[in-house]
Amino acid sequence: MWASPESEPAGGQPLTDSSENRISPFVVGVTGHRELNPETLPRMREAVVAILRELMAHLPDSAVRIKTGMAAGADLLAVEAALELGLGIDALLPMPLSEYRADFDRESLALLENLLAHPQVTCVELPLTAREAEAATATGASLRDARYSALTQALTHGCSLLIAFWDGESSILPGGTGDTVLRYLGVRTDGNKDDVRLQFLDAPTNPELPARLVYWIPAVRATTEAAPSNGAACFVAGLSDNTLMRLSTMPRRLEIHLRSLNAYNREYTHYGSVWRRRATPDSLITALPSTVVLSAPDRPTLERIDAQYGKADTLALHFQRQSNRLFAFFNIVAFAMGVAYLTYEKFFPTRLLLFVYLVILTASAASYYLLHERRWFAKHLMCRALAETLRVKFYLRLASGKDLVDAEEVLSLSHINRFHGFGWIGHVLTALASPPIDPAPGRAADREDGVATWIEDQRQYFIRKVTQLHRSAVRTKWLKRTLFAIIIAVILALLSLGEAGAYRLVGEVSVEKALAFIMGFVAVTLAAWELHQNKMAARELLWQYRNQLKHFARAHLQLGRTVAASRRYEILAELGKDSLMESYLWTVHRFHREHEPPGPA
Repeated sequence: MWASPESEPAGGQPLTDSSENRISPFVVGVTGHRELNPETLPRMREAVVAILRELMAHLPDSAVRIKTGMAAGADLLAVEAALELGLGIDALLPMPLSEYRADFDRESLALLENLLAHPQVTCVELPLTAREAEAATATGASLRDARYSALTQALTHGCSLLIAFWDGESSILPGGTGDTVLRYLGVRTDGNKDDVRLQFLDAPTNPELPARLVYWIPAVRATTEAAPSNGAACFVAGLSDNTLMRLSTMPRRLEIHLRSLNAYNREYTHYGSVWRRRATPDSLITALPSTVVLSAPDRPTLERIDAQYGKADTLALHFQRQSNRLFAFFNIVAFAMGVAYLTYEKFFPTRLLLFVYLVILTASAASYYLLHERRWFAKHLMCRALAETLRVKFYLRLASGKDLVDAEEVLSLSHINRFHGFGWIGHVLTALASPPIDPAPGRAADREDGVATWIEDQRQYFIRKVTQLHRSAVRTKWLKRTLFAIIIAVILALLSLGEAGAYRLVGEVSVEKALAFIMGFVAVTLAAWELHQNKMAARELLWQYRNQLKHFARAHLQLGRTVAASRRYEILAELGKDSLMESYLWTVHRFHREHEPPGPA
């Protein structure tokens, strides 16, 4: 069983009702040397305050959080500065505080304990999993080094920007500042960890930058006398194994991501008060079976994912409604314009009608394009992609107590994070990163109840959707055939009428004109309907739902016949990747229908 003395039932009150828990923060990691030259401390403090203020200026409706290991020296310097600015701190201790104290002198220890007691500081003692301990033993590393390596992993996977108080020198010390910076930038792995060569280049104009950036504050260590060759703080990006690029100002892409993330938070705050009066956001936790009990190590992470899922899902539904109305408006205008022209052409060829037609046309077109600039449809795609990612992330975390699928990696493979306005999604996922934990013994039955329910619910959902869309497609096909048959019948009637077509029905309206109007009306109706189907991408949606159904049906069948725990994890991981990629491919396809190909943002 999953239950433990510190556990609570899944049906308990989740944190999803907390507005603070729904704010998607921009997480900034901090790493740096312990022993710094005292004369340089004011300069470094000014530098960290400057970059934090710049980030806050781009995120007025959001939150900036600091994540750091709270080591003596640079870490504590940054935490003090951040607290004075009113920022929240996530203190990740690499080991229990009782052991960590040994790494501090008396003065630094007093400062550490004082900062940990601050109400805006959340402290987490990182666990060392059995796998990490075994890996350390196999390589001959001490458990203490393994704990610092685990801290590096937590920082590199859990922050969107890393501030480094660094002397610019490479180091092979596991978990050291140089090691953390290089691993975060992706230019160091276990395969080249012993290579200490390092080269800095100034970035060219409009460089193609990787996703990760470090804000480098050159540091002077107490054991050295000279500052690094470039004493100005700057952004740094990885170029190759031994080469880094320096950028003197914040890259434009990061500015766009910050503005987009802030808009996401602002829009939820703006619309949220209205929605909360109508209904609470969807919750994955409350949908779990009553047999599922969330353990103390898992619950905070699952609650954060659940809160962010509810937020993304709510915004996705809102923007979907808005974009659907916009598409409907566009189709109605197109249909009305077609009917108005037919009326002018066949019945009332007056200039007044032409003037009215022109006014309606220009006013409708202007209204449509003004509303289109709000990018409701693109925002719907963004939020839906995020919501589905969080759904998969939630259940995979529930399944194993660790991440089976790197959602950010799948996101990057699909390249939707390169679409204009989509890059902020990765920052939301990064803020939800949490260290892996060892699955507690006896939890498998409860754990799999929740996952099995998800798989079966999704399977049934896609069965219903495929059936519904298939029936709609059949009705649409017969409607088109019927309208086409009417057009053929009218044409044949016109050909067979001869002189009888000149017979007047009402005023100047003859039989021929009436039939021609009917033919044109049916043609306009058919074109408007086809335009609506194209806008809604009904055929492509049916294709996507069928593919999703195949993935969940296959996993349902495989899990029902698989006993080995490791193989079950493999099946879940495969399902997670397939389901995410299916959602992302759909997003790519739909985005290209309405927007230009992705640019550099």
